[in-house]
Amino acid sequence: MTDSLQDRVVRLISGSAHALLDRVEGLAPEATLNQVLREIEQVLGEVRVELGRIEAAKHQLATRMGKLTGEHEELAARAELAVQQQRDDLATACLERQTLIEDQLPVLQQNLETQRERAAECEGYLRALMARKQEREAILREFLASRRQENAPGQAPDHGGRENRAARAENAFDRIMARETGVVGFAAAQGDAMKLKEIADMQRKQRIDERLAALKIQLGEDR
Repeated sequence: MTDSLQDRVVRLISGSAHALLDRVEGLAPEATLNQVLREIEQVLGEVRVELGRIEAAKHQLATRMGKLTGEHEELAARAELAVQQQRDDLATACLERQTLIEDQLPVLQQNLETQRERAAECEGYLRALMARKQEREAILREFLASRRQENAPGQAPDHGGRENRAARAENAFDRIMARETGVVGFAAAQGDAMKLKEIADMQRKQRIDERLAALKIQLGEDR
């Protein structure tokens, strides 16, 4: 969710009843009510669109992980066959591809977890916005009814009515949703990029050699 949309959501669900009644006081209540509800409905729609994007991203990540996992299993069988046929070159190619897949899967899993957290956050915002909408409707209905009662012939003015209405409204909606932020990013140093790449290649080659040797030992023991 973008910061601007998140800020709008937080503003809508954290506004006080006093502030809302200040907007209504001296204005056309019906017009103000419609404006408030339209704003909430607009933000609700935008949050739903954002949630749809997140769900699509989750599906793509899960699909990609499933394909890589299946390929990893197939490569294991191919590597065994290559060793049995004394084709170390083919076995090495299979094991190298496996290591590349193993390097990708944790990153994809982390991204999937991030998308799940974002989806949960959006769902929480949707619930809070819908609750706030219902509360605003109740507050303004009560305000309009009280205002009509105050304007009725022979009705004595209630100077503390507005404050009492606001207090009751605040007591009816006292849950505040915690705002969850903090996307952790990672940056790689660039000064020794070539050296770091060389070390990474050496480590990968060592992993492949070790796995090839272990596979040969395993197949030798199974005979």
